[in-house]
Amino acid sequence: MQMQESFEIGRRTMDMEDYVDVLRRHKSWILGPLFAGIVIATVVAFLWPDTYVSYAVVRVTAAQVPERYVQSGLNQMLNERISTIEQQVASRTTLINIIQTLDLYDRDRRRLPMEDVVDRMKTKDLAFGQVTTIQGLASRAGTFPVSFKYEDRYKAQKVTKELVSRLISENTRVQLGITQNTTEFLTEEVAKAKTRLDQIEQSLTTFRMKNAGRLPDERSMNFSALQSVETRISTMNTGIQRINQEKLMLESQIRLQREQYNQAVAAAAALSNAPLGEAAKTRVANERLIGLEREIQGGEQMLIQLRELYKESYPDVQRVKGNLENLKRQKADLAKREEEEAKAEAAATPAAKPAPSKPILQTRDMQAMQITLRQMETLVQAKVTEVQDYVAELARMNAQVREFQGRIGSTPMADQEYLSLSRDYESAKQEYQQMLAKQSDAKRGQEVERRNQGEMLELLDEASLPNEPTEPKRGVIIGAGAALGFILGVILVGGREMKDTTLKNLKDVRAYTQLTVLGSIPLLEEDLVVKRRKRLTLLAWSTAILIGAVVMGGSFYYYIATRP
Repeated sequence: MQMQESFEIGRRTMDMEDYVDVLRRHKSWILGPLFAGIVIATVVAFLWPDTYVSYAVVRVTAAQVPERYVQSGLNQMLNERISTIEQQVASRTTLINIIQTLDLYDRDRRRLPMEDVVDRMKTKDLAFGQVTTIQGLASRAGTFPVSFKYEDRYKAQKVTKELVSRLISENTRVQLGITQNTTEFLTEEVAKAKTRLDQIEQSLTTFRMKNAGRLPDERSMNFSALQSVETRISTMNTGIQRINQEKLMLESQIRLQREQYNQAVAAAAALSNAPLGEAAKTRVANERLIGLEREIQGGEQMLIQLRELYKESYPDVQRVKGNLENLKRQKADLAKREEEEAKAEAAATPAAKPAPSKPILQTRDMQAMQITLRQMETLVQAKVTEVQDYVAELARMNAQVREFQGRIGSTPMADQEYLSLSRDYESAKQEYQQMLAKQSDAKRGQEVERRNQGEMLELLDEASLPNEPTEPKRGVIIGAGAALGFILGVILVGGREMKDTTLKNLKDVRAYTQLTVLGSIPLLEEDLVVKRRKRLTLLAWSTAILIGAVVMGGSFYYYIATRP
C-alpha cells in the first residue's frame, strides 16, 4: 500500500478586500456580542443604585487672643489633634447611633451583622480629608473636608451635617477638658511647691537665728573686700614699678644732659683760648656734635617708648634702631675727624708758649641745659616722694589684708548645711514661681476657651445636597460593555476564520492551486432554502432585539421607579 505525502501551505496575506469579505460573512458574530454587551452593560448600569456624595468643609480658626499673650494649652499639632477627634467621631458607638437614627443601610442590616455595616460605612462611605494649612497663618489654622456617600442624597446630606456637628462639639469638649485638666494639675503642683518652700524657709530662718553673726554670707563679703584690697595692692605695685622706670629714665636723661653740658663747657673753654679761625671751626664742629647728640638722645627716648609697646621685631623699632646706629656712626666719624685735624695742626704748628686762659662765656644752650637739668632733678625728687607715699599706702593695705584673712579664718564650720539650705530654698522658690506662672497661663487659657475665643472648629461650607450621582458612570459602563462585546466578537470571528480552511474566492484559488482561472460559476442554492435562511436570521435578530429592548426598558423603568 502506497502512503500519501502530507504537506502544509501557508496562508496568503490578506488585503482590505479580504477583511471586508470576512466582516460580510461573519457580521452576525460581531453584532451579536456587541449587542449582548450593550444590553448587559445597560442592565448593570441601571440596576446599580445611585450613590450621592455630600461635602462639607470645616475650618480651624486661630485663637482670637494672640499666643504671645495667652499660651495655648494644646500640646498636639493640628493634624494629630484633628485625627484624634475624627477617630472619636467615627467610633463604633457613634456610627451605630447615626445608622439607627437616620435608618441607613436597611438592606445590609437585614442580611449582615451590624459590625460589617459599621465597617463598610467607616471604610467606604465616610471620608475625612487632610488638613490644608492656610498660608500666612499659624500652623494651627487650616481647613479640611468631610464627605459621606449614600444612595439617598438627602440622607447623605443629613449624615454629613451630623458628622460636622459632632466634630465641632467634640473639639470644643476636648479643648475645654484639656485646659481644665491642665489648670487642676497645675493648681495641685503649685500647692505642693508652696508647702515645700515654706518648710525650707522655716529651716533656713532657724539656722540663721542660731548662727547670727557667723554666717557664710559675711565670708563672701570678706572675700570680696580682700579681693578688692589685693587688686589695689597689685595696682600700687604696678604704679611703683612704673614710677621707678620713669625715675630711671629721668636719671638717664640727666646723665646724658650733664655729659652734653660738660662737652659744651669744654668746647666753650677751648673756644675762648683758641685763635679766631680755629674758634670758628671749633664752634661749627661743636654745634654739629651737639646737634647729633640731641638727635641720638631723642632717638633713644623714642626707642624706649616703642619697646614698651612693641616687640623687638616690629618695623618701627628696627627703623629707629637703624637711625640711632647711623647717628652714632656720624658722631664717631665727626669726633675722629676733629681729633685727626687737631693732631695734624699740633704737628704742623711749632710749640708755643701757652696763652693765658680766658674766662668761659655762658651760651644760651648752656643756660638752657642748666635749666633742663634742674627741672629733671626736681621731677626725680617728686618721683621719690611719690614712691614713698605708695610704700606707706602699701603697708596700710597689707594690714587690711591680714585683717580680712583673719575674719575669713574665723567663719563657722557649718557652711555645707547653710549652703545646702540656701540651694534648696532658691530651687524651691524658682520652682514655685514657675508653677505659679504656668498656673496663671493655664487659667487664662481656660477662660479664653470658655469664651470661645481660642482655637476652634467652625463650618466653612455647609453640607451640600448633591443633584447628580457620583456613581455609577452609566455612559462609561455602557461604552465599556459595547467595547468588550465588540472585542469579543472580533476574537470569535478571528477564531472561526483561523479554523476555516476552505477556499473563499478566486484569490484563494490562484494562491493555493497556482492555476490559471478561466472562469467561475457562482454558488447556486434553491430559492426556497435561501429565503428560509433569511427568514430565520431575521426572526432570530428580531427576537434578540425585542428581548434586549424589553430587558433594557425594564432596567430603566426599575431605575426610575426606585429613584428617590
